[in-house]
Amino acid sequence: MLIKYSFAWFGMMVIAIINGTIRDFGYARLVSELAAHQISTITLILFFAAWYRFLTLNWPIESSKQAWKIGTIWLMLTLIFETIIGLTLSEQSIAEIIQHYNIFSGNLWVLIPLWTFTGPRIFYTFQKK
Repeated sequence: MLIKYSFAWFGMMVIAIINGTIRDFGYARLVSELAAHQISTITLILFFAAWYRFLTLNWPIESSKQAWKIGTIWLMLTLIFETIIGLTLSEQSIAEIIQHYNIFSGNLWVLIPLWTFTGPRIFYTFQKK
């Protein structure tokens, strides 16, 4: 099951790319850059929730422990991916990458790794009811 859910993370990357495309070619020119990223973060959380629901309906999570393992794998993959993309393609410094996670400056991006970590456990709870 962990292998399936590890590969399911790649579906999350496709969803994230679609979400970013909607932001960049849709509402980004209508609002400030910060507001566009805040909206994008919230919509990505909602899209991921739909993905989590789809996954748990098709591949039921067997235990709370397994849900936490899935979340940990997804969190690690997300953080590694974000760091590699930031450093290479975006040519950002580590300080700039870390700034994306600063909720006190209005950046909500920290909610995405938090959601990738806790989402499987939350949806495991829904699945059990």
